[in-house]
Amino acid sequence: MVHYVSSPKWSGKLGIRSRDKLWQQVYLVNVSIAVPSEGASEPLQAVLRQAGAVLSAREGSTVAVNYGSAAGELAVCVRAVGLVDRADLCTLVIEASPEQLRRVVPRLLGGPLQPGGMRFAGDAWWCGARADQIIVVCEPRPARRLAARLGASQHLVVSVSDHSADWEAIELLGRATPDVLRALRVYGDAGDPRCVPPFSTGIVAGVDVMWLLDTDRRALALIPSQSAGQVWRAIETAGRPFGISCVGWEAAARYAVLERTRVRAGWP
Repeated sequence: MVHYVSSPKWSGKLGIRSRDKLWQQVYLVNVSIAVPSEGASEPLQAVLRQAGAVLSAREGSTVAVNYGSAAGELAVCVRAVGLVDRADLCTLVIEASPEQLRRVVPRLLGGPLQPGGMRFAGDAWWCGARADQIIVVCEPRPARRLAARLGASQHLVVSVSDHSADWEAIELLGRATPDVLRALRVYGDAGDPRCVPPFSTGIVAGVDVMWLLDTDRRALALIPSQSAGQVWRAIETAGRPFGISCVGWEAAARYAVLERTRVRAGWP
């Protein structure tokens, strides 16, 4: 028995057009791809433009490349904290029975993933949302590889859906990241990062936000697209005492290289 899945326009950031039929056999993965975000949501794009963003296409999405000076924005991340639009990222939701995920996840990640846990593997963040659900955040190419790998298996009953259109990704980068998270009460009443799991949920400006707490200098927020603009402004307001500033993709990519070098060298 074969089922066909299509959408009226596009089938997600993975680059599959609706005329290209997606198929599922009863023993294969069901890949349902949603209509994609065409970059930052319109409310967020308006906020970015007001901030002076230079917008450009990257991997099929419109992202803020810089705000006039990539070098100055890099300095912000090094000395304080940068606020970054990550409209270039895909967000996939993997769902299966808890038993199935317990068998599959260790093969993919090299270890288990508990609800509230997070692992970085295969150029993607894997986040344990529930016992029967995993959220994967990554760039489009790793997303396509993952969908292809799961789809090639003849022993899985797993649903993979692209929610990139539903959630915007906003990143905090820099040494003052914990200060901003504390001001937003992401760490709870105690303000202690050890009191919350790496994949957490919270409320910012009255909006439910999912937080990927990667390191003490990097955190990613997943926000409902229609509310991304107001959450961006709320984060910016909370971060002003700590020197927060808008940072484009160019500076964020350079800072990521610096961070990898710092960690490998064991520098503080």
